[in-house]
Amino acid sequence: MYFFDRAFRAFFLGGSLFAALSMLVWWLNYPLAITAFSGVDAMYWHAHEMVFGYALATISGFLLTAVMNWTGLNSASGKALASLFVLWFVARVGFLINLPLAFIALLDIGFTLGLFLHFFIPIYKTKQWKQIGLSVKFLLLIVANGLFYAGALGFFQQGVYWGVIGGLFLVLAINLTMMRRLIPFFTEKALGLPEKDNVKWIDGLAIGGFLALMCAAALAPNHWITSMVAFPLALIHFLRWYKWHHPKVWKIALLWPLYVSYAFMILGMLLYGFVGLKMLSESLAIHALAAGGIGLLCSSIMARISLGHTHRNVFEPPKWLVPVFFILTVTALVRVVLPMVDSAHYLLWMQLSQWGWISAFTLLSIIYWPILTKPSPPKQTGILL
Repeated sequence: MYFFDRAFRAFFLGGSLFAALSMLVWWLNYPLAITAFSGVDAMYWHAHEMVFGYALATISGFLLTAVMNWTGLNSASGKALASLFVLWFVARVGFLINLPLAFIALLDIGFTLGLFLHFFIPIYKTKQWKQIGLSVKFLLLIVANGLFYAGALGFFQQGVYWGVIGGLFLVLAINLTMMRRLIPFFTEKALGLPEKDNVKWIDGLAIGGFLALMCAAALAPNHWITSMVAFPLALIHFLRWYKWHHPKVWKIALLWPLYVSYAFMILGMLLYGFVGLKMLSESLAIHALAAGGIGLLCSSIMARISLGHTHRNVFEPPKWLVPVFFILTVTALVRVVLPMVDSAHYLLWMQLSQWGWISAFTLLSIIYWPILTKPSPPKQTGILL
């Protein structure tokens, strides 16, 4: 039962396949959007499933594997892990085959609750309080998912929007925490650089400011207060990006996508400033954060962690990975930038970006299918994370 020995195998592969399939379904329902998924409007289904379906699966694969390494406890493995994956999987399929929404909600909230418990309990048992911030974010994801279903079931008018926005920003906050730890570490290891400490005041402002932007985006995205938060926040994150950057990162296949991903997140923060001034659609800022930021980060994390944890050399990745990252980069640019410069062809840019996403994640799934579904080979040279 090695497939469920560690969370990265099932959740990475499931997330990648679902990313391609769900985008194909979204393409089939756009722009007419004549289908409601278990009573949920197609647009909100798409938004919810990109956050709680694709992105959260990849995060689960990484952090449930990581917490076992941190604590030495067998917390998310075997039948417990398989059960958690089944909750995630059936909830995703449930929307596609129009199961009752209340049943899907029970499964999906059960998945987010199980994710929190599988992460928090080993942290609590081993008293690794430095990970408590991630635990709180997982706990808040249960709340965000609950808000979405409360709204979709008609109990709370703003629930669907708040649930999606809250879920998106919480996933981004988790991703930014991962990037804060991994990008400097990976850069130093790949380029043989001396270890450097992060600047604490930049980290503090980056975290606090992002929390403020999440609140502003949920409560008043088109208000000037959002601009007052977003513009300086983008500058703070750019300063951190610049501090981490080294010219040689662009030669490392599993490193440069992390920097591009962070750049798209910074672009999304900047665009939210213009959303607050009512100069841009919020959708453009969201897709800079999601299609560019989350899409590239989660795919590159999947690519690297899968190699390291199956005893393969992370410095010699599969040759077809670079086209995957290139397609995702172009896809995000087409989805975010081209509608700003040529809105007359908005539908074309949407459909091109949809097929770019489908192509990239289909290729990624094909590349990693044998890596994730077969037993690991003897250990090669390389670092685990």
